[in-house]
Amino acid sequence: MIVLAVAAVIGFIAQPRLFTQSARDDEATGAEGLKASELVIPVRTLAGLLLGFVLLSVYGSYQDARNQAAAEAGSVLTMGESAVLLTPDTRGDVLGELQCYARSVAGPDWQAQARGGNLSPITDAAADSLTTAIGRAQADPRNSTAISAILSGGSDRAEARIRRIEAGKPSVPGVVWLLLLVSVAVTTGGLASLGHPKVRRRVQVTVLAGTTFVFALTLLVIQDLDQPYAGLAAVHPSAMRNVERRIAALPGGDAPLPCDADGRHH
Repeated sequence: MIVLAVAAVIGFIAQPRLFTQSARDDEATGAEGLKASELVIPVRTLAGLLLGFVLLSVYGSYQDARNQAAAEAGSVLTMGESAVLLTPDTRGDVLGELQCYARSVAGPDWQAQARGGNLSPITDAAADSLTTAIGRAQADPRNSTAISAILSGGSDRAEARIRRIEAGKPSVPGVVWLLLLVSVAVTTGGLASLGHPKVRRRVQVTVLAGTTFVFALTLLVIQDLDQPYAGLAAVHPSAMRNVERRIAALPGGDAPLPCDADGRHH
């Protein structure tokens, strides 16, 4: 926003000089060439196309982050529903570890993503504890059918978690941000500098302010969507928290948990 405002001010300052020089050039050449105001059209077109393309791209990444978060939550719920078929002596253990995993995802893992798209070691530990609990249940032949379904859900859960992490990382390279900023600044400065001095300054300022606001707002929206787990439009772990509650309501899911509210094991 500051860069665009500076470009607009510089444009207004240069406007009288540019207009006088342009008028002289037109008189000297018979006004047969391009008008100075038309020179900014290619840059303005480039800025509009870039903004539209990048906005569409980051929105796709944002939607992918939402979808992967929902997919991970769905996999955990599937594992919980399959764990109900385990023998009573192992069912509570697996359901408890699933709740701890859900807590760790909705807490430390989500916070780690918001800070930079990294995996939380607390969630890694919760996943390891879940694998250990499933291994103990697998030792009982009576659990073979349920274990197959749980292992399948566990594979989907791990894959969805990796994809969620990747989708949460910024997708717009720095060089693209630079190109966006330069093209928008040139467009704003060109609009200010190539305005006709005879048009009321209030009208020019109003039009320029509106244009600058739209450009700046678009850049802010792109930046916000490029960080799916942080910012105003952040994806929240509501699906995983809901899954934790649903697993707790399953038969055997009300046993004391081996972890705290953030999924850290005691």
